[in-house]
Amino acid sequence: MALSESAEKGRTAASWAALFFGTGAVLSLLTLNIPLALIGFWAANGIKKGNPAARNIGILLRIADMIFMLIIRYAVKTVGAPELLNTIVTAAACLAAFIDILSLIVLIGNKNLKQYLREMSGTESGKD
Repeated sequence: MALSESAEKGRTAASWAALFFGTGAVLSLLTLNIPLALIGFWAANGIKKGNPAARNIGILLRIADMIFMLIIRYAVKTVGAPELLNTIVTAAACLAAFIDILSLIVLIGNKNLKQYLREMSGTESGKD
């Protein structure tokens, strides 16, 4: 299957987005949020394969992950956890937010990725 030049560049962006999603899913796994991690691994695989639904789910997932990490951070701070745990949770939340923001930038702002997903979904449905 031959892709356009911009779609080939989008394939590279899809690989980067999949890497960010995999990393975010591992961080979700560390906070014992198994459903979010499983959906994250599915979205990473789907984006890499060119599934537009995975991109849409991924955008929602990254937004939900940032909200969830804020809730975890607030809960640990209000419980009066030891300072070491408070520092670890803060660092993990900041890292997760950074990865989520990078993922959103790649998913929403990359025209080549959108072209890649459009061409891949067009060939799967037989519209090509």
